[in-house]
Order: sequence, then C-alpha cells, then structure tokens
Amino acid sequence: MPKGFVIAIDGPAAAGKGTISPLLAKKLNGFYLYTGAMYRCLALLCIEKGISTKDKESIIKILPGFEINFSDGEVFLNGKEVAERIKKEDVAMGSSDVATIKEVREAMVIKQKSMAEEIIENGKPVIAEGRDTATRVFPNADLKIFLTAKAEVRAKRRVIQIEEGGDKTEFENVLKDVKLRDSQDTNRETDPLVKTPGDYGYIVLDNSSMSEEETVDKIISLAKQKALI
Repeated sequence: MPKGFVIAIDGPAAAGKGTISPLLAKKLNGFYLYTGAMYRCLALLCIEKGISTKDKESIIKILPGFEINFSDGEVFLNGKEVAERIKKEDVAMGSSDVATIKEVREAMVIKQKSMAEEIIENGKPVIAEGRDTATRVFPNADLKIFLTAKAEVRAKRRVIQIEEGGDKTEFENVLKDVKLRDSQDTNRETDPLVKTPGDYGYIVLDNSSMSEEETVDKIISLAKQKALI
C-alpha cells in the first residue's frame, strides 16, 4: 500500500485555497479536507437558528448537534448538502466570528485530525486547506504551502465568484471585506493567520499572476522535490 501524506495549504481569504486544493486532490487521487467548511457550516447553522455568530455561549451549546461530512466535492451539514450556500458572503463573514472561539477550534481540530488519520491509514494523500492547518492541525505536515496574492487580485477573484453564484456586488465593497478579513484573521487571539509563514515551515506561494493550473503544477513540483510523489 502506498504511503499517505499531508499537504497543508493555508493563506489569507480569497487567495484561491478553496479552488486550488480540490484540483490538487483530484490530480493526486487524494482526499480534499476543507477545514474552512467546518467553520462556515457552523456559521450557517447559527444563521439558520437565529443565533448571532458572536454569541459564544449559544454557539458552544449547539456544537454537540453539529455534524459535517465531505463526499466528492459536496459538503453536508447535518445531512443537508450546503456546498454552494456556504460560499455566500454572510456565511464567510460569520465564519471569521465563530473561528475566534477557542472551544470551537478545539472541537474542529479533533474532527479534522480524525478524518485525516483514517485517509492516511488507507494510503491516500490528504490535501488539508484552511486556517492553521500547518500550525495547529498538522504541524508535521509533509508539505506546507502558504498561498497568497495581492489584496486587489483576491478581491477581483471574489467578485467573479460572487457573480457566478448569481449575486451582484461592487469591487470596492469586496476589497474592503477582504482587507477586513485579513485584519480579523491576523489579529485574532486564537490561532491567527501567521504573519511570518516562513518561520513555521511554510513555502510561500504568491499566485497573483498565476493561473489555477500553474498554481497546481507548482505545488505538485514542490511535492516531487520532497519525494512525496
């Protein structure tokens, strides 16, 4: 049986992590572990229950009834497919709120590690994408990628994603949101976005001027350099 391994991909909002990671997993015949979806799903659950995403006590209370599963690009929240819904901006902003709660992150990390261990034991690679994947969840990941791009580039990509989903938006508003997410993620007390990724073993990959295919190919090249594939 081939040896399983972990490629952890972190980086700021709208850097392309959610696009690149599943493409990479498909090319490597691996499992895409979308850790960010867990926080987005919890934010969605709060929205559906009328709970503020800043209400720590109420959020902790609903954690035991929170179940998430992944299957071939689909995301299931308590049995309901929500992959498209969790891409919406209200969920994205809410996820930044719930992700600041220590008890939430602890519960999510346990779920993420359990999922990955099962896949690795079966000899498949795990492409883990999301905040703190290579610092907290998989500190010993075989390859750590910090995927980033200029804020303006990330905002343009986000506008395209929003409009493809059938909604209208303004570039300046999205750029403002991207910068706000950067500030929230970098300055929060619990598991912040790292400011000096190189110190944590990340290889920084700025894909501002790279296509999706070029970005995937570059990561595969880095994996080959580490003799993972």
